[in-house]
Amino acid sequence: MTDLILRPYQVEAVKAFLASGHATIKAAPGAGKTVIAIAIARALRESSPVICTLVITPTVDLVRQWEGFFEKYGFDSAEYRVVTYALAARRVDQPEFWGGFNFIVADEVHHLAEGPVFMYILMPILDAPYALGLSATPPTDPENAALRVLPVVYEYTLDEAREQGYAAPVEVRPVGIQLTDEERERYNELSVLIRAAVNRAGGNLGRAATIPVATRTDPETGKNVNVYGGQLMTERKQLVAGAEAKFEKLEELVYGILGLTDQVPPNGNGEPPTRLFVWSEFVNALEKAKETLNRNGFIAELVTGQTPKAERRRLLTEAWGRDFPVLLIARIGEEGLDYPEVDTGIIIAGAKTLRQNIQRVGRLLRLNPSLRGKVAKLYILFASNTIEERLIEIADTLT
Repeated sequence: MTDLILRPYQVEAVKAFLASGHATIKAAPGAGKTVIAIAIARALRESSPVICTLVITPTVDLVRQWEGFFEKYGFDSAEYRVVTYALAARRVDQPEFWGGFNFIVADEVHHLAEGPVFMYILMPILDAPYALGLSATPPTDPENAALRVLPVVYEYTLDEAREQGYAAPVEVRPVGIQLTDEERERYNELSVLIRAAVNRAGGNLGRAATIPVATRTDPETGKNVNVYGGQLMTERKQLVAGAEAKFEKLEELVYGILGLTDQVPPNGNGEPPTRLFVWSEFVNALEKAKETLNRNGFIAELVTGQTPKAERRRLLTEAWGRDFPVLLIARIGEEGLDYPEVDTGIIIAGAKTLRQNIQRVGRLLRLNPSLRGKVAKLYILFASNTIEERLIEIADTLT
């Protein structure tokens, strides 16, 4: 069993929760929110003869990660269970399931504010003797249902983490590209149609743009599906996500970062990183990136929500950094992945919200004792004079 040594702010967070019993801890990416939850579980176990903890987390990968933490810090398997939000949502109406837990942890608690299916989980959370929410980016509206059940009682900011030496500084490097003439023409056409749909809806588009789009690629599955109505915005996002010039620039950047060409100088001390992230909202853009990066030799692999669990685990824990340096990843790479040795990431198409992009940057901020003086570097490839220019908001948020 590993000793649980808390940083000063983690001690404060534990105290703030124990004084409330139902609360959210808002802490910067890489601040050790999992350790805070483990410390709370220990404290509750010391004050009560029987404490059984349920952790709800977004992905299967994070289930295994949480289980590893419980094992590391000496918890018996009968003292905890870790499930995904999807499984918890299916068990909402099963009181016999929830009744076995007196401490519930909602990891990445902002998911409870995203749609009615997950919001229903708030009901058993409200009934639990103790419940904890964890997030670097909880909802900002204090009247949000998730925050009414689990209000923020402690906040540890990214500025504080950097000032105190618990998070790496970050350099955000925007890289603009230009659309081709054909891409620009279609972008303008879609923008006109979207504005017309907004006007017809009285300024509230919702999901009701009226011009049909025959197919699109679902960002979760990568499959083409027939869609109608409110998909004009999606088509426009996909257009700029797949802009031809992006992949040329991506290849130039990656080859330079890895020291494979002389087009761009290597980063930092001249020793190229063994691992780097490349993110996109759309799987088809990642597939195109993989094809581009691998045309002169295998350096990139793609992991999506559809990658079989065993293969995903092998790629993330064994092959990445050994067999290939570039991990192309979509939404499953936004939260919780813990690779403190990685200091470089590239966004080739932004997420739907600033919160999602901040979560991605959080994968780079974790400190590693073997990387003294680590500086996280985030490249943002964006199409100039398009909706993607708002990605530069990340620079204002993190620098």
